[in-house]
Amino acid sequence: MRADDESGVVCPRCGVDNRPDRSFCRNDGTPLDGSANRSAEASRQRLAGWRPRFPWKRVLIIGGILCALVGAAFLTPVTIQEVNDHFSNPAPLPPTAVSASNADPAHPAQRAFDGVSNSWWGTGYSGDSAGQYLQANYSRPVKLEKMIITPGVSPQIEDRAQARPQRIDVVLTDARGRQALMSYTLADGGPQIVDAKMDDVVQVDMIVRSAYGTAASKQVAIAEVEMFGRS
Repeated sequence: MRADDESGVVCPRCGVDNRPDRSFCRNDGTPLDGSANRSAEASRQRLAGWRPRFPWKRVLIIGGILCALVGAAFLTPVTIQEVNDHFSNPAPLPPTAVSASNADPAHPAQRAFDGVSNSWWGTGYSGDSAGQYLQANYSRPVKLEKMIITPGVSPQIEDRAQARPQRIDVVLTDARGRQALMSYTLADGGPQIVDAKMDDVVQVDMIVRSAYGTAASKQVAIAEVEMFGRS
């Protein structure tokens, strides 16, 4: 054995033998009291137990913001349209074509939609003309909201030269063929507003069910029908 050979404690880092009385390795200065081993072991344990943390909270927050933005992008136009519809007045919706189940030749269906209240449609029959109807059609679907009906031959309540519709049915048909039936009882004379709300309307039928002031010499008359909504 050479004089510089030592034994007793092996350096945990470089593997060189050292005398038992040494506190540090004679080769690389590593502490020989076991602290280096403990530190290395602790580091290995920390690395073995470490797992990357997924940022769930951040992902959820970002996802919520994205959902809100996407929802706003789709809902905002609808909301704006609803607000505009609520606060703006509906516009007149003159029909593209009109017809009637029957008409007095001197008072055709077009007279009820000409915008002039001193002309009128007459059913051409005496009595209450139950079942006779006016029909209005649209070439493009419209959003109907209300109608103004002027029964009789003029807006003047006292003008009772002809009979006036009392009960009417209004049938609305949309672009997909779905129908909505609404029944109304009109006052005896004067313009009257009736609610008739439906989207995508392409056809409106107004059917007479009974009448005021019927007589053998009178026919049921409607002076004007005006429809309002949004095209």
